[in-house]
This record gives sequence, structure tokens and C-alpha cells, in this order.
Amino acid sequence: MLARIFSITAVLLFTAFIARGQEFRVQITARAEPVPADYFKQKGVEKYITSTDQLGLYRYFAGAYKTRDEAEKVKKSMIEKGFPYAYVIDLEEQRILCGAGCPYFRNGMVYVQDTSQMRRTIYFDFGRYSLTPDSKAKLLEVLDIMRSNPKYRLKLLGHTDAVGSAKANAVLAANRARSARNYLIAKNLRADRMYIQVVGEAEPIGDNQTIDGEDLPENRRFNRRVVLTVFDESGEIK
Repeated sequence: MLARIFSITAVLLFTAFIARGQEFRVQITARAEPVPADYFKQKGVEKYITSTDQLGLYRYFAGAYKTRDEAEKVKKSMIEKGFPYAYVIDLEEQRILCGAGCPYFRNGMVYVQDTSQMRRTIYFDFGRYSLTPDSKAKLLEVLDIMRSNPKYRLKLLGHTDAVGSAKANAVLAANRARSARNYLIAKNLRADRMYIQVVGEAEPIGDNQTIDGEDLPENRRFNRRVVLTVFDESGEIK
């Protein structure tokens, strides 16, 4: 099961929103790291909800609304307060994109079908940390972005499935992230523009097994990954 709970408050608030049938969210911003508590207050935002998504990004929401018109008004307000990437999330649309078996919100984690970020996820064979040709191609795409934007930085989050011990999986996750980083270093991207975060088996995209203990290899292959998160000098996900 997905285990990480970033904010108990977020769980309670989102549960209440869903119960009232509010189908639209307004995302204020998405970040590679959590922002200070007074960051939003300084920009005139008194109330907000925090959570993580399935890629390990920190997402901040202005609230939930019954209609798109309500949400669009709040989105406009957020943009005026200095959040140019604020946008409306349609929960029904997300459910369709994510699949019937994948709820939008579960155990404190938000599922957002963010195609730009999904394109920056590389996958690995079972027990391995060597890069596939497809992984190298995605890394080259990220390299082009980093070269074109000298102030951008890159966060590499290493993940595994749940086969093996947690300690062994932490080592494997670190090796996967290092493989990606070392490939980019070999292409002359400075090491000080990148940093690694080891997650291991703690944040699966899908369950590694059923509640009866039956193995789910099709799910596990998506958990063997490194997420490549590009962000600017303010920490905004790009």
C-alpha cells in the first residue's frame, strides 16, 4: 500500500471536500522541496492545503470547488498573487487518465497525471541499475533543458519495488539515481546542479502485491524508477 502521509490535515480536508462533491481543485504551485510556512502568507495566501504526489513532488492547493467557474476565479486570484503556474485540476478528468483503480487521493498522497513529469521518469529492469536506451534518451532530453537554462537544478529520486530487504532496496535506489547522475556528468552537466534523494521501496506508484500477498509484477515494474525533477532557482517545478 502507498504509505507516505505528508499531512494529516490534508487528508482530513480532502476527505471533507470529496464528501461534499467538490470536483475541482486549484493547484497553487508544485515544488521540488517544501516551502517555508510563511511563504504563502507573505504573498497574501492565508489558507492552503499541502500534499505530495506519486512522483514525490510537493503540491500546494488553494481549495476545492463545486464548479469550474468557481475554481477559475480562484486560479486567477492566485496568478495575481504571484503564482503564474496556478491551474485548475478536474478530478473526473484525472480519474479517467489515472484509471478506475487509481483514486485521485489516497493515504495522504495526491495522484496527478502530469505528462511533463511522467516523461521525465526512467525505469529499470529487476534488480538492476544500468540505464536502458530509452532511459538515456530521456536523460538527453533533460540535459537539453538544463543546458538551455543555466540556473535550473535537477533532483533525482531513486525508487525500487518491494522485493528484497528495505536496506538492500535503499542501496539499489541510490545506485539507480547515481547511474542517471553520472550519465549526465559524463555529458558535461555540473554535479553541483544535481542532487539525489533516496526513496527506496517507500513510495510505490502501484501496489507491489494484493492484500492476499499475491505478487503484482506489472505494478512492480513501474516502481523501479528514477524521477527527474527540474526546478528553477525559486524551487518551482519546470
